[in-house]
Amino acid sequence: MIEVYAPASIGNFAVGFDSLGAALAPIDGTLLGDIVAVSPATRDEFICSGEYAHKLPSDANENLAYQCLVHFRTHVAPSMPCVKLELKKNLPIGSGLGSSACSVVATFAALDQFAGTALSQVELIELMADFEAIVSGGRHYDNITPCYLGGLQLTGDLIPDKSISLPVDKNWYYVAAFPGFSLNTAKARSVLPRQLSMHASVEFAQRLSAFSTLLLTGRFDNALSIMSDEIAEPYRAPLITGFSEAKAALPELGAEIVSISGAGPTLFTVCKTLEAAQQCAQWLEQNYINEQGFCHICKLDNAGTRQL
Repeated sequence: MIEVYAPASIGNFAVGFDSLGAALAPIDGTLLGDIVAVSPATRDEFICSGEYAHKLPSDANENLAYQCLVHFRTHVAPSMPCVKLELKKNLPIGSGLGSSACSVVATFAALDQFAGTALSQVELIELMADFEAIVSGGRHYDNITPCYLGGLQLTGDLIPDKSISLPVDKNWYYVAAFPGFSLNTAKARSVLPRQLSMHASVEFAQRLSAFSTLLLTGRFDNALSIMSDEIAEPYRAPLITGFSEAKAALPELGAEIVSISGAGPTLFTVCKTLEAAQQCAQWLEQNYINEQGFCHICKLDNAGTRQL
């Protein structure tokens, strides 16, 4: 049996709408992501288990992981033996943590290993992006590539090999808080402006390019100082109960930035110390999340998708 884990991720990473993403690893060792297990079988079989399996369609044909299996067998490896594929769905749907990307990435990575097809990095990323687009409405790479490759990734069609890894300060901590309710990705995209002004476009280009260059040259504090989302956050914040209160309160507890993870409703902070991260996490647990929510203090998951 082959068992593959794919980590949760923060899409957009504040400054990089549809272009930046970061994989997450809770410091307590929790596996915050999905697992796909593939084993030989006499006929193709699909099982969906895990904490959030009940949130997915009961019909296998409507499940992204099963759709990936059908596509892989039809178009990539027609001679692959029959398999039993189990998706262990451990990430909530519509959380802003790259849940659909986790399922897709883990499935294709596991099938590639099982079938011995040895697809290239670009081939796999393209395949993964095609299927993640079914949920998000477009071929966005900012959850796919960090989930697959790990770390913080600058990603997109114009970038060689689809991704460039960016360094971050090793002392940074990331607090990710899922409030316990879902936000439909399509709805979160529908509130965004259809066009940007020339001023907003130039400012976005300057902020993303400066942020990336500052990280690459080790000027981490300077990078943090310009880390804000002027593209999506102003329009999505009203959709997320409690976000504006958290954005106001957490900087006083040591958060350097507070922003929305992906389309939301998960929020994330960047903190320079563990003490600040713990204070932010405590506030979020008391004021932001309900009984279905969770909060994790994280570092970046630099390993990305891997076999367990």
